[in-house]
Amino acid sequence: MKKNVSLEQLFDTVRLKKTEQSPFVVYTIPNSKKVNFKSGPCFNEKYSNISKNSFFFMPFNLQNKGFLMLPDLSLSAKLLNSFKTKKPKKSKKKFFKEEEKKQYINVIESILKKIKKGSLKKVVYSKKFSFELKSSNYLKIFQNLISLYSNAFCYLFYHPSEGFWLGASPELLFTKHKSDLETVALAGTKFNSIGEWGNKEIEEQQIVSAEIKENLSPLCESIELRKTITVKAGPVEHLKSIIVGKSNASISKIIQALFPTSAIAGHPRPVALKLISEIEEHDRSFYSGFLGFNEPNLFSSYVNLRCLNLNSDKASIYVGSGITIDSNAEDEWQELIKKSETMLNALNL
Repeated sequence: MKKNVSLEQLFDTVRLKKTEQSPFVVYTIPNSKKVNFKSGPCFNEKYSNISKNSFFFMPFNLQNKGFLMLPDLSLSAKLLNSFKTKKPKKSKKKFFKEEEKKQYINVIESILKKIKKGSLKKVVYSKKFSFELKSSNYLKIFQNLISLYSNAFCYLFYHPSEGFWLGASPELLFTKHKSDLETVALAGTKFNSIGEWGNKEIEEQQIVSAEIKENLSPLCESIELRKTITVKAGPVEHLKSIIVGKSNASISKIIQALFPTSAIAGHPRPVALKLISEIEEHDRSFYSGFLGFNEPNLFSSYVNLRCLNLNSDKASIYVGSGITIDSNAEDEWQELIKKSETMLNALNL
C-alpha cells in the first residue's frame, strides 16, 4: 500500500536507501503533481517475467536480463514548486569532440549508402558521450529533471551494480488498463517551433505509425490511429500519433509486438537491429530499453530515452537519431547535440 508523505520525507528515504545500497526508484508520471518512490527486492529477470505489483527496468536487447523490483515500501508526495531550475545558457559544444563528429559523419554516410542500395528504410544510430562527473548530486539532478520536463516520464533508478540511471522520456511504450490499450508513434525531430516539418521527418513518423499498427493489429479486436500532432520534448519537437485499441493479449505478447519500434531501432526491424549490432561501438545497455510499473488493472511503460548513467565519477549520456534516405549527416549530428541538452540542462552544465 502506498503511503503519503512530505516531499522532504520522501527524499530523506531516498538518501537512506542509497546509504544502505538498497535498490530504489523515484519517478513522476507526465503532467502529474506527485512524486512516487518504490524500493524492495530487485531481481535480474527478462521482460517475459514481469509480474504484477512490480517496477521493471529493461534493456534494449530483449535477450538480456533487466531488473524487476517487488516493492515492499511505496511512498507518494505532492510535488512542490519550491525548486526551479534555470536552463543554463552556456554552450554545450565543449562536450563534443571534433574527432567524434568526423567519425559520426563517416558512419552516417556509410548507412546512407546501405539505405540507397535496398531493403533498409531506416536505422536509428546512437552515440554515447562520457565525461567525469561526481555522482553525489543525483537528487539535485532528478529535481532539475522534474522541474524542467514536467511533461515527460522523469525517473531516478538506483542499483548498486549499475549506479544511477536518470531520464526524462517523452515516449510512452504502451499502457494497458484491463482491455484498453494505448501507445504512441513518436518520431521526426526539429528544433525550430516556427519552421515546417520536412519530408524526411514526416516519412520517418509514418514508418513508425504504420509499423506499430501492423504489428498490433493481430492482437487487437479494434485499433485506431489518431491525428498526428506536434509535441515538445525539452529542446526539440517531435511528431506524435496516439494509437488506441482493445486487446486481451498478454503483456509479454504486446511487448514482443511493439518493442523495439522503428523509432528506436529502424525498419525493417531485423535488418536494422543487425546493422546496429555491427556499427555501434557501445552497448546500449538500458538506453532505449523500457521501464515502468505493473499495478492492479494498469500496466504503464515508457521508452528509456533522454537518459544518462551516473556511476562513481563518470556520467554517460546516450542519444540517437533516425537515419532515412533523406537524412543529411551534418543535420543528424546537430540533432544529437540538441537532444543531449535535455540531460546536460538537468546536470546544470
